[in-house]
Amino acid sequence: MEVLALLLITVFFLLFRFLFRKRTITGKAYVTDADGIRVSGYDIRLAGLDAPEWDQPARHQGGDWFCHGKHVKSKLIEALGGKHVRVKIEGYDKYGRVLGSVTCNDKDVGEWLVRNGLAISAYEDRYKHIEHEARNARRGLWGYDVTYDPRAWRHRNT
Repeated sequence: MEVLALLLITVFFLLFRFLFRKRTITGKAYVTDADGIRVSGYDIRLAGLDAPEWDQPARHQGGDWFCHGKHVKSKLIEALGGKHVRVKIEGYDKYGRVLGSVTCNDKDVGEWLVRNGLAISAYEDRYKHIEHEARNARRGLWGYDVTYDPRAWRHRNT
């Protein structure tokens, strides 16, 4: 009986969340990592891409090693930090974060990240053609001597 009650409560909660969920979130962006922001109290993960982890290394052409994720986060702070953004909610990840497409000044932030070689197209094909252009132009991570796919890096190091 307790299991049935718990199941009914869970189903009710999920149905309520689905029916009354927000479709968009707006507000000032606070960058949390290379592919995440906080807007109006919500943790947002940019959909359709993956960016380097904070401590993930890369090496410039013939140069020094650096923390790739820290570099990308800095670029995202320059582009978004404290600015008004709009997030179209597309779902939720396994950590409860909102998955969404983010726009700032009517520009797709995810597209900007991938176009500049700061992130890769991942989990879907939305930015594949943009990634292809960035690769061909050797922008960002595509121009480094050494870099790693963020998914492979996470798998090996977490």
